[in-house]
Amino acid sequence: MRVYQAELKRILKTRSVQILLAAAVLLSAVLAYFPCTFAEYVYENEAGQEVTLTGREAIRMIKERQGVYQGEITEEKLSDAVEQYDEFASRYEGGLPNGIYDERVTAVDSYRYVYAINRLLTRMQEVNADPDTGIAPGMEELTQADAQNFYKQCRQHVRDLIYLENGHGAKADSAVAQAEMLYDKVKMPFIYYPYISTDAIEYTGLCVLVLVLIGMILMVPQFSSDRQTQAEQIIKCTKYGKRRLAAVRILTGVTVVTIMYAAGITLFLLVMNSLIGWESLKSSVQITVSAVVFVPVTVGGLEVIIALAGYITLLATVCFTLFLSGQMKSVFASAVTAFVFFLLPVVCYMVFDGNVRNWICSILPSGGTGLINSFTYAVTDTKFAFIGNQAIWTPYLMMAAALIEIILFIPLTVAGWCRKRG
Repeated sequence: MRVYQAELKRILKTRSVQILLAAAVLLSAVLAYFPCTFAEYVYENEAGQEVTLTGREAIRMIKERQGVYQGEITEEKLSDAVEQYDEFASRYEGGLPNGIYDERVTAVDSYRYVYAINRLLTRMQEVNADPDTGIAPGMEELTQADAQNFYKQCRQHVRDLIYLENGHGAKADSAVAQAEMLYDKVKMPFIYYPYISTDAIEYTGLCVLVLVLIGMILMVPQFSSDRQTQAEQIIKCTKYGKRRLAAVRILTGVTVVTIMYAAGITLFLLVMNSLIGWESLKSSVQITVSAVVFVPVTVGGLEVIIALAGYITLLATVCFTLFLSGQMKSVFASAVTAFVFFLLPVVCYMVFDGNVRNWICSILPSGGTGLINSFTYAVTDTKFAFIGNQAIWTPYLMMAAALIEIILFIPLTVAGWCRKRG
């Protein structure tokens, strides 16, 4: 315990560590503010002037104008949405073949007549996409039958999309079976409350990325600093300077990054959800992001899943970084190597394709973070990795690989520190 306390005190007294911990908290708060700034609403005031609201004022107006198109999204509400859009389109000669992007449609009319139902119409377009081409119908092509069969078509679209992406065969059948098993647990009818958007989910993943990166930087000098100064030779001559010290440094490192991550992600979620509105967290992911998202949770539940997956990814990245730190002769070398491996999933996602890309991006220690290769996107996507004809959903693969790496790199780090140097 005394060795642990001494190591923890040593880390927390380091100026660079204090700066990085403060940066983690500050950046979490800053990132939490951005999602609400993307909200926009345009209306006409009593004087006939066009007014554009942004930020929290826009969110307040959106909630007021959402009307009946919130709560449970029943087939009746979907039918009303189709009817309302048809009435709106009929006001224009020849209809609106380009939808609300027609040059004749003003911003005021778009927000007044279409904004509240746009999300519902978009989901109906999505699930009625052509199974052979993936091309969705236009809003003007949606019918009352599409509205009444929406939830039945959701399940069919899951099958169609996976077969479209993976072809027909035993591999695709395995993927479809997994997807249907998860999708059967999705609560229907879907639920929606404004104002929640994909921006909130994407920024949760971005916050995870920043916190994992800071955690990695914090752990870079844990062992390599002593090798660089040659203090390693003296430390290993002490009573607890080998195996016990290595284990304690790993433990103190994990303690620091855990506290940092917990503080950062908690602050982020509290600030962001307070600005957007807590009620919106009850919205179904399937109406907010995509109708074919497998995970049977609300937006609030998805935020928690992303946060927990981020922590597992953090531990995998930190344990790998500690292993590198114990192998490198300088802090600079360990920092560069760690950073290269941190960015590797992003690079591989851009360089490779198909099953190879899914495997490489999923099994690397930092595979759960990044940009469109991250767990945040994978958990709302339909990508699978394949071993023969067996399909593995990529979020499962990411977390399984991360847990194995945590277990693997801890003893390897201890063994590397205890090994005699030539």
